[in-house]
Amino acid sequence: MKETIQRSLIISLLLTNIWSIVTFFIYFFESSGLFHGIKTLIFFMYSCWISAALGILMFLFSFLKTWKSNHLKVFLLVFMGWLNVFFSILLLVTFYFEVLDSNSLIDVYFIINFITSFLLLFVILRKTKILNSSN
Repeated sequence: MKETIQRSLIISLLLTNIWSIVTFFIYFFESSGLFHGIKTLIFFMYSCWISAALGILMFLFSFLKTWKSNHLKVFLLVFMGWLNVFFSILLLVTFYFEVLDSNSLIDVYFIINFITSFLLLFVILRKTKILNSSN
């Protein structure tokens, strides 16, 4: 089980690094003008929304009994949990440096990502406890 969790964390770390590089190049090659950085902000908001939606979807799929591999279920739960934690941290940094006003629509993204990451953490702990006790 530890190898499954480590593999999932390594792949999700690689994916977040690729996401960061893509975001940097979107910002770097954006034409300067009145709304410089708006494409980057839109890409960031879509990424938060997609991450939260996939996290909630994985949370709902975790209750299915028809999956044959519990290791795959734990792998996907850890993967989506890390992505939601990653975007929650980025939103906290964005609020801290006051890039966005904290009274805006971004609060919804933060709350959904934050709650989803905690829900996935509890499901992961429950699944790993069940798998370890059955071995």
